[in-house]
Amino acid sequence: MRRTLSIAGAALALSSVVALSAGCPDVDYYDGTEDFAHLPHSLIPPAPGAFDKDAWPWQMATGELTGVGPEQPIAFPHYTHVTTLQMQCEYCHDAARKSIHAGVPHSQTCMNCHTYVKTDSPEIQKLKAYWDKGEPVPWKKVHDLPDYVQFNHARHVRGGVDCTECHGQIGLQGQTTTWTEEDEATGESVEKTGVHYPMVRETTLQMGWCLDCHASHPSVDKNYCEGAEPGCDAANRRRAELKDCWTCHK
Repeated sequence: MRRTLSIAGAALALSSVVALSAGCPDVDYYDGTEDFAHLPHSLIPPAPGAFDKDAWPWQMATGELTGVGPEQPIAFPHYTHVTTLQMQCEYCHDAARKSIHAGVPHSQTCMNCHTYVKTDSPEIQKLKAYWDKGEPVPWKKVHDLPDYVQFNHARHVRGGVDCTECHGQIGLQGQTTTWTEEDEATGESVEKTGVHYPMVRETTLQMGWCLDCHASHPSVDKNYCEGAEPGCDAANRRRAELKDCWTCHK
């Protein structure tokens, strides 16, 4: 009887899916066929070659490297803060060492300096406007894993993984540079200034990429076998554990 009900339930669920797909409203985004339309969803990456920054946040912030990132509400230059001023990542992302999420800085953290520094800058004035209203700056995520993956920042940071290994050369983001181009109309040399390194994702963040890191990262040997007797096998056992699905998919 129970088996019969299970089969009947499965049939009912399947018929519901067919009915829903048949009545799906017309949309511009398809999966490559005319059979079923994909409604925009954060877990559905764009079709190959269809990346459109205006469609953000429809794309999942993992997978294919597009070289394009979302337009941010404030043009924050990591280069100025990380490379020029030598600020530590954890001054702003203060939860990285103690939480699953690294977190984004509260506008109060920014205003600790910018109450006095570069107050006439248009970008700082945007920041102050959010602060005055008591609203967080609506930053758009460049790196974001789907909800079925659990990544623990604290575990990686405290284990010896450098921020740049996942986030790329973040210390260069926002660097401005000057170059010379030939004007097509006049043929004369024109000096231009622009951002040398935009805020984009440089790593795929996909499962194979993570597994490769778990299999080879030197921090595993350092954390589990440094100072141990010759022939220590603890690191190898830990690497075997890191291959378990349960490690990332709770």
